[in-house]
Amino acid sequence: MKKLLVLTVLISVLSACSSGYKAYKKGDYYKSTIDAVNKLKSSPSNDKASFVLSKTYPMALQTAKREINNAKLSNAPGNYETIVEQYERLNYLATSIYGCPAALSIISKPEEFITELADAKNTAASQTYEMGLKNLETGTLQSARTAYNQFLRTNEYVYGFSNVLKLIEEARYQGTMRVIVEKPLTSMRYQYSADFFSENLVAEITRLLDKRMIQFFNYNNYKDNFSEKPHQYLVLNFEDFSIGNVFDSQQTTELKKDSVNVGFATINGKKVAVYNTVTAKFTTFRREIKSGGILSVKIFDQQNKIIEQRNFSGEYVWYTAWAKFNGDERALTSQQKRLCDQQPAMAPSQQFLFTEFTKPIYSQAVNYIKQFYYRY
Repeated sequence: MKKLLVLTVLISVLSACSSGYKAYKKGDYYKSTIDAVNKLKSSPSNDKASFVLSKTYPMALQTAKREINNAKLSNAPGNYETIVEQYERLNYLATSIYGCPAALSIISKPEEFITELADAKNTAASQTYEMGLKNLETGTLQSARTAYNQFLRTNEYVYGFSNVLKLIEEARYQGTMRVIVEKPLTSMRYQYSADFFSENLVAEITRLLDKRMIQFFNYNNYKDNFSEKPHQYLVLNFEDFSIGNVFDSQQTTELKKDSVNVGFATINGKKVAVYNTVTAKFTTFRREIKSGGILSVKIFDQQNKIIEQRNFSGEYVWYTAWAKFNGDERALTSQQKRLCDQQPAMAPSQQFLFTEFTKPIYSQAVNYIKQFYYRY
């Protein structure tokens, strides 16, 4: 009956602190304890937090010890990683309580496991090291990546364990997908722009995939640094493009404006303004220079088999406009007058036109390549 009363009070107190209550309901006594200590740090006289701490810390301690014992009995691969995690949590609870006078007045001697943690880290380091060696010996890209992560954990448990620092680099090398990028080849007139396009594309996808174990090389850089075949080939090519197609057009409009002051007349000895309708023929001229093309992106495996292929198109239209008129200028708007004062602009260079039509292709290709290599 007494235990039931305590439990009822505990639940009602926890209900007042939503985060602590949610953690308690899920059996997360560790989080409930941390929440209580944090509240006592900001409000040392908080009776609710004091009560919660007095009840949830023993539960957190008991739960962690049970997890440790179960892990020791299981003998499963990597079981000491669980043991390390639980000892670290218990030590963190103790450190948090020691750092809060109000919490320490409730839990006067929180348990610490310094020696036990050190021993567990040594065993965990040995376990992850052995698992890493087995995965590295498998020789596949994915197993090398698994080994890399296991060696990283080994080094976290015991820095420099055995020759783990060397193995980390070896696993990173074996787990890194190496891709040769073959840039588009075109006539010398446009090769500079094509090179600029591919170099920026490679730089951008390298940045976007920075956290993944993938490297992109051009053929010469790869040949100079590696003897084995790359894992994949990324082939870029402008399958079809045209630069500087000129299209001229014109349109003539009859303009008319009523009630325009066209002069003055003398009527009955008085000078009065005369209003009339004025007209003009207004002709606009427009010159368009259209450029566009298609980029193919092909991805090959080591056996030169196409894994994926996609085409991306882009277009750029440069234009200049001017106008002229015949008739009364007063029939024109101010905007139309300005257009009549303009001369046709000089056409941009073909290098500029090439670069501009590749801009929409660039963004499409970057997104596609990024999404494709996210699989790896």
